[in-house]
Amino acid sequence: MAYTLAHLAGIETDPLRQFVIINLLRNAKAMEVIPWESVDSLRSIAIRWRTLPSVAFRAIGGTYTASEGTTEQVWESVYAIGGELLFDRVFKKIKNTVVDPYRQQSEMKLEAMSLVFNDYLINGDHATEPNGFEGFKKRAAGSPARASVYYAGVSGDSTAALDVTGSAANVVSFFKKLEQQYVNTNGGKVNAIFLNEAMMLGVGHAARYIQGAGGMFLDTTKDSFDRDIVTYRGAPMIDMGLKADQSTDIITDTEVANDSGADATSIYMTSWGLESGGITGIELPPGLEVYDPNNGGEMSTQPATQVRVEWWLGLAQFGSYGITRGRNVEGASNWTA
Repeated sequence: MAYTLAHLAGIETDPLRQFVIINLLRNAKAMEVIPWESVDSLRSIAIRWRTLPSVAFRAIGGTYTASEGTTEQVWESVYAIGGELLFDRVFKKIKNTVVDPYRQQSEMKLEAMSLVFNDYLINGDHATEPNGFEGFKKRAAGSPARASVYYAGVSGDSTAALDVTGSAANVVSFFKKLEQQYVNTNGGKVNAIFLNEAMMLGVGHAARYIQGAGGMFLDTTKDSFDRDIVTYRGAPMIDMGLKADQSTDIITDTEVANDSGADATSIYMTSWGLESGGITGIELPPGLEVYDPNNGGEMSTQPATQVRVEWWLGLAQFGSYGITRGRNVEGASNWTA
């Protein structure tokens, strides 16, 4: 049975593991919406549909021609993400610190882990890092053409990225393409939308620009920390934020557009599920692990205690349209108005 980290945090009884899960969720909103399934090997087979069997009408007394659909096997793997913390034994002797060093370092490590996960969720690519999982960008590129929606022009042409607020007509075109991408994502079974902060704010700005009835498709909900989350047709719009360097956007406004200008961005939509042609997170049981390899004792190599966080995880895609990528739309930070 699939679960989310938000659900697990609510039922976790181990205080240390609950602390880790809550801090991961606080810094990686994507982790809150992704469902996780347990697997029992480093590599698992995902079966994807390729072609459907044929059907036909027949005359009375006639026959049908037998046919079967075709599928393809895709190997999906899990990869280890985590880190270690060392705490000098002297920290147990001092009480006058302004900030608890254990808590401070733990929170910093978990935020870094969250930001790396966010980055790989979008940009993970075995061509540059074979030890991490492949993200939405690489997976959308390997899917049928319908999984890439061009907001201006078509694949391979030299059309400039769509300047959404360049005109009222451009705004209308933007929302038409947004709707098209929504429908292309597993037939409209969209569970989440991933973009950068500028574009998340830009959707509402575009609606106001033409005095559109944003209430027809924009709304808000709450996450596990009672923070407002904007939704589009019920799907949460998640700002992927910054990389671990704390300055570079995970989804930038400087992607290469069809006209070779570095002023485009991307919008990703996903559909979750194992049996519905979607995508899901996979992990080795027991999932996220937080433990002391020295069983609470001091390390033999130095006067310190040790905490290790490790999670064997990956993504499994069971259909061709569980991920779509909206392309050749100008980054909202570059819009005319």
